[in-house]
Amino acid sequence: MHCGISWFIHVLLFLLTSSVYLNGSCLESGSKPPRPIISELRANVATQSLVVKWLVNHTGLARESGDTYEIQVGRTDNLTIVHNSKVSSCPLGSDSTLKWTWVSTLPLQCADHSVRIRRFCSHADPSDWSQWKTNYVSPQRPENLSCGTEDLRIVTCTWNPGRPANLYEPYKRTHTLYIKNTGEDPIKCGEWSCRFQAVPGLERYHVSVVVRNQLGEEKQSYSFNITDRVFPVPEGVRVSPGVTEANVSWVVRGNLSGVELFCQVTADPVEPRRPTRQAEAADLQSTSMHQVCNGGSDECCDVSLEQLSPNTRYATRVRCAVRGNLEGEWTQPTHFTTYPLVRLDVWRSVRLLSHGQRNVTLLWTPQFSGSASSVKIQGYKVRWRQEGCQWILWRDREQTQTEISIGPGQCDMIIQAVIQPGSSPPAHITIPPVERIEYLRNVTRVSGSASGGFHLIWEEQEAVTCGYTVEWCTVGSVVPCTLQWRRVPVGNTSVSLPAGDFKAGHRYTFDIYGCTDEGDKLLGIRTGYSQELKPVQSPRLVEPIRTTSSSVTLEWRYHEDDHSHPGFITGYLVTVHKTGSQRSPGHVPSPFTKTVADPHNKSLTIVGLQEHRKYTFHLSALTNVGPGPQTTITVKTQTIPSILLAKILTPLLLLLGLALLLCLFWKMLRSCIVEVFGYPAGMNIKPIELDRHLHETSEWLRCLKVGDCVCSDIEILSVRPTMSERTPLIHPKLPRLFSSSSTTIPSASFCPVHHSSSYSSMSSSLPSLSPSCPSSSTQHLHKKGYCPQSPTEV
Repeated sequence: MHCGISWFIHVLLFLLTSSVYLNGSCLESGSKPPRPIISELRANVATQSLVVKWLVNHTGLARESGDTYEIQVGRTDNLTIVHNSKVSSCPLGSDSTLKWTWVSTLPLQCADHSVRIRRFCSHADPSDWSQWKTNYVSPQRPENLSCGTEDLRIVTCTWNPGRPANLYEPYKRTHTLYIKNTGEDPIKCGEWSCRFQAVPGLERYHVSVVVRNQLGEEKQSYSFNITDRVFPVPEGVRVSPGVTEANVSWVVRGNLSGVELFCQVTADPVEPRRPTRQAEAADLQSTSMHQVCNGGSDECCDVSLEQLSPNTRYATRVRCAVRGNLEGEWTQPTHFTTYPLVRLDVWRSVRLLSHGQRNVTLLWTPQFSGSASSVKIQGYKVRWRQEGCQWILWRDREQTQTEISIGPGQCDMIIQAVIQPGSSPPAHITIPPVERIEYLRNVTRVSGSASGGFHLIWEEQEAVTCGYTVEWCTVGSVVPCTLQWRRVPVGNTSVSLPAGDFKAGHRYTFDIYGCTDEGDKLLGIRTGYSQELKPVQSPRLVEPIRTTSSSVTLEWRYHEDDHSHPGFITGYLVTVHKTGSQRSPGHVPSPFTKTVADPHNKSLTIVGLQEHRKYTFHLSALTNVGPGPQTTITVKTQTIPSILLAKILTPLLLLLGLALLLCLFWKMLRSCIVEVFGYPAGMNIKPIELDRHLHETSEWLRCLKVGDCVCSDIEILSVRPTMSERTPLIHPKLPRLFSSSSTTIPSASFCPVHHSSSYSSMSSSLPSLSPSCPSSSTQHLHKKGYCPQSPTEV
């Protein structure tokens, strides 16, 4: 009933999911279900039955009212089928274990029995057969029987028991070892091995191993010479590591007197070595050493492993045997790590004293191939030789430099670091003799790289045999400084120094040395900035400033080669401003600049300036980055003397020319006045009226008169107008002083005077006019230069 309900539910679920078919479904046409897996086959000798268990996987399969399985039982190694039947089982879940019991008519102790299973589904092919599962009986013979000893005290025999029997008590197999050529009792052994005490004085052994159970027994025999089967097992393996070597020791237990042992030691790297700057990029290799130990009781042996890599983890193993025999078993690995390699990078600074004596500052830097915490430097040993003499001094581990006084000859120096396991490799340096030292004067400028460091290049030298050294100070060229150096191997003629070692605005000087057989030789000097900055010092002007009416000459003082400058001084910049000039509001005169391209030229003449003007000059030093702080001064140009004289004489000459023009104009005006206001002799003209008109005219011309003019002659000519033109030009209010008769007006000569006295002068100089000219008056006028003329009719 339960199976029917399960089958109905299974079919319903299958119909709902009919679009999904998994491989192995019983309802899928032409498909096979998966083959069963036999999980256990157990024999029960008491009931002579075999119990079989197998796993069934129903996941994704259509479940029917029950599963059908075909089971076959085969016998012996030929797998002869002695039973074939089909059984049905109701599935208990998606994954379940089924069990089947079969009773044998032949006792199970008589033969091996094997079982296999396959599954059937309706409307489908049966599954494939499962693998055969066999229940073995006894008749298995021990294989590969062998005996040996580690210490000549205990003999151990081992063998291969073969396939398991799958039988339970009291039907299990037993193993017994017999020593045939002695009266020793049989020894009960385990399934795989057996141990027994060595018989004193017995070298040749004949042994056999017998395997028994209720079905019968099997036997295997073996003969051996115990001295040939000695395989000592090292114990207490210890390692004392060094930098490139390690001392391995061990103990061989046992009574091995008279036996010559042969041991092998290996050291295998267990992790790759981290590449360092000092270590060479070589592959790590295993190291193997052989050691012969003298026979004895509890023999102690040791061996030194060499050519190891510094700061590397190794696993060492040891095995021993009698010489000529097969080697014994390896011991368990013993791990150790070699010490980091300590190398000394040595450099020197030489200062020449008097009479060829020199003071050498010897510097060194310890370099480790690994962690420095695992190395304990006790101190440094310094040795030097010169002219057949040798000196030695000791420096503590905190000291990394020393000063030594040497003579003019060549000096060889050796420095070693004394560490806990030994000493570091010696570092050599040679100081050449005084006569071989060359002093270079040429310095080449270099610029920092884009990253802020330096990339230095030099020419290769054939005499250089042991590389190059670049030397510089960490804080620039200021003394004292911290000396730094960088080694360059032979064949390379360039080096890149990282930016982290340098500061912007500091000048660094690099000395490049080549290592030769006679010492380090200076090859070249480079100087430069990793990054230039603007100057921080302003030039100092020299006063007084030389000026002319159109130029100003500036002179200044500046140390352009000072190493404290934050950049190379490339020149100077002068900015000129005109000051004090009249300009419209908001208008600023445009300044102009002058550049001095030579940093050693510290003077400049600015021409084309205006005379008697104030100018402001700003002077600053230049680097490739820009100008630095300014020095400011205001200077006024001079005035030209000839121009000043011209300014004074020009108005005077203008006034003089104007006076001449006024004189000429006065002469013409006087002629007009005389012509207009002249009257015949005998006419009565009021002098006061004439004087008033003359005074007004004089006052009108006063602004144009500068000074006295030369004397001029005024001449009255005789004019004979026609009758129609003889209308007298007399003011109508004046009395008629002239008659129709002709009147003669004498001609007078006089000198004009200042305007202030013109009236009186003219009044006094003009004679009284009458129709006739008395002789006395005539004589008086003649004395004054009067010349009578013919009368003129008015």
